Amino acid sequence: MGNGGNDPMIALAILDSHAARVGSELIERTGNANSDAEALFALSAVILSHDGGEDPHFVYANQAAADLWRMPVSELIGMPSRLSASPEHQAERASMLKDAAGSGVLTGYAGERIAQDGTRFLIENATLWTVDYPQGPGQAVVFTTWTELS
Repeated sequence: MGNGGNDPMIALAILDSHAARVGSELIERTGNANSDAEALFALSAVILSHDGGEDPHFVYANQAAADLWRMPVSELIGMPSRLSASPEHQAERASMLKDAAGSGVLTGYAGERIAQDGTRFLIENATLWTVDYPQGPGQAVVFTTWTELS
């Protein structure tokens, strides 16, 4: 797996920040960082996270995200997160990320995204939150509902 696909420290930051900001757990935690990282990676919900850089890059993707974007986790990690949206939807995505950063959490988000093979899909009822990484704040998203667009 890529460096962010099953990194226990990244997974722990995602889990801790979701619990603190959203008020619920993403998985049933075992207390073992490696087991919890494996459970997050295998979760059926899509989980993606990027760093807080000027042009944020993905630092985490679980298998559900890799499957949806139709690319290996190792290719998602390090990719500029803006590329997960088609060019005409990047400004809307940037605005939503700014709103989420200001409040720490944003629920009920929907937006169009594009897979590596050009397939477009609408993510629905997504939750975004700020993740406290050691190198500074990033953001993560979780969602379970999407619709492929023709």
